[in-house]
Amino acid sequence: MTDVKQPASTPIGRILDQAQWGFAIAAVAAAVLLPLNGGNGGTVAALLLTIPFATIHGVRRYGWQRFLMFFVVTFVLSNFFENLSIMTGFPFGHYHYTGSPKLFYVPIAIGLIYFGLGYVSWLVASTILDRADEGLNLRTRGGRIDVVLLPVLAAAVMTAFDVGSDSVASTVAHTWVWRDGGGLFGVPYTNYLGWWLVTYSFFQVFALILARSSGARSVAAGALLPPVLIYLSLGLSSVSYFIGVADSAAFVTDQAGVSWSLSQLAEAMMTINIFGLLVFAAIALASLVRGEAGRRDIRG
Repeated sequence: MTDVKQPASTPIGRILDQAQWGFAIAAVAAAVLLPLNGGNGGTVAALLLTIPFATIHGVRRYGWQRFLMFFVVTFVLSNFFENLSIMTGFPFGHYHYTGSPKLFYVPIAIGLIYFGLGYVSWLVASTILDRADEGLNLRTRGGRIDVVLLPVLAAAVMTAFDVGSDSVASTVAHTWVWRDGGGLFGVPYTNYLGWWLVTYSFFQVFALILARSSGARSVAAGALLPPVLIYLSLGLSSVSYFIGVADSAAFVTDQAGVSWSLSQLAEAMMTINIFGLLVFAAIALASLVRGEAGRRDIRG
């Protein structure tokens, strides 16, 4: 596929480029620096910043119509499954949220974060697979494989974030509370299986939408760097958090009455992210460099 760069030479294009980089840099700074004080506000701030970033980047990469489809699919399906789980226990388990305002039982911000983080995770997975979202179609063997492979990997990329952060958000910050606690610092394994299932569901729907409309716009490698850096910073945030609470002797107690050492929890989350998020981000960065070098070789 021939590279077709976005119209960044126009005043509006330059403003949008600067805006998306601004949101990306702010998200990276928040994720890496704010947890040094021992709180998890940096991760929350970074996640909220993915929302405007994804909006600008998504419109430029997919156009308004397909971008809106991505937003609707992620927001609707995530809210459906979140509310379903709160009422029935499927697919995540039994829990409840403490924040508001809510859409039924789920804070509105949760669906928006699914959208923002989902967009970043989708592009990280696509980058690892050499921009698979640009070649999705149902007419070729490779295109059909990527229609399934990309959602499977994107769901794993997004779930990896949840594995490395959910215990801090629930057990420590009590953003949501698990009724019966769980083995991973107060979080049950069903939560992570549910995350993969839900995220795979909306990624698969979007992949089929792209496959019917000739994939994403091809862009220069620099346009794919911001989402990879944001994802990388979300992994590094656990390193900062570990530094911030390393000397803490505090314990936190989950809903089942089990106490967990805060410093050990932070150490475990950091270790998970080092071999999860940071690995995915490193592979994506290497894929960007390798792909750009290959394109330069082809051009001579």
